[in-house]
Amino acid sequence: MRNKIAVFFGGKVTKHLGLISQAAKKLGIDLDLVSYNRVSFDTETRKVRLNTQNIDEYRVLFFRTTGKHRESVDLILDAVEEGIKSGEVKIVDPILVGGRTSTTLKAYQMLSLSRAGVRVPKTVYGSLFYLRDEGIKKFSGFPLIIKGSGGNRGERVYKVDGGKELEDLVMKLRTAEVSEGKRYLMQEYLVNDGDFRVLVLGDEVLGAMKRSSTNKAEFRNNFSVGGRVEIAEIPDNLKKIAIEAARVCGIRVAGVDIVLKDGDWEKPMVLEVNKGPQFSGFTKATGINVPERIVKFLEKVANE
Repeated sequence: MRNKIAVFFGGKVTKHLGLISQAAKKLGIDLDLVSYNRVSFDTETRKVRLNTQNIDEYRVLFFRTTGKHRESVDLILDAVEEGIKSGEVKIVDPILVGGRTSTTLKAYQMLSLSRAGVRVPKTVYGSLFYLRDEGIKKFSGFPLIIKGSGGNRGERVYKVDGGKELEDLVMKLRTAEVSEGKRYLMQEYLVNDGDFRVLVLGDEVLGAMKRSSTNKAEFRNNFSVGGRVEIAEIPDNLKKIAIEAARVCGIRVAGVDIVLKDGDWEKPMVLEVNKGPQFSGFTKATGINVPERIVKFLEKVANE
């Protein structure tokens, strides 16, 4: 079997995916972008394929996105189960082999990280009514953060400054909770002048950037909502925390978000671990060729 790599994705081929594909071609590495739309099977052959192509021609499978595509992910994993057992097929993120659909979501991460002794913001998970009536008793007061368990790039994150605002937000989000199964967390609000995005590949920190808001009215620091980014030199303790957080969450290509509580380098808190992180802001801040480094890491996985 050749060291051929499949990068699975949903939706359109994004700029980031295109850059990964270009980097592979430049490096002479055999890598395909594979849409979940190609996953198929029939009950006569009982075989999962990529339309007319066999899945077993790939040695490394990297599921860059999974959220809305767990059915396809599970079908693919089923098709290569024997290869995984024998070691002929490598799955980049071991968390997916466990088969739990919630493992990349924020609620599960907070519980897993906390159990592993990784410091995270005080968090309460439950229905919106539970958070409003009972969860709030765990906190000393406002402001608080309400965060969707399945959001990304700063989406579905709300800062709440008082009881009336919380009540209004609960009623606003209630429809999505009931009709779409959206779930939420309540977290302590950590005052900060920015946070750190640390990019982790396996057991190595590729680099770090600091993100900060350019608008006093905006509490999120994400580059996708206009945040400022700059290269950051972080101490070894933050690097070790980022690597450990990615390991606990079973994500080997990870963007780990860390904030310093009270601005204290001895009080770092992991906000979340992002699977398949966007890297435009990171490349802008650090100058690191992220897609090339990701492709080289995938090739390393093939040779492990």
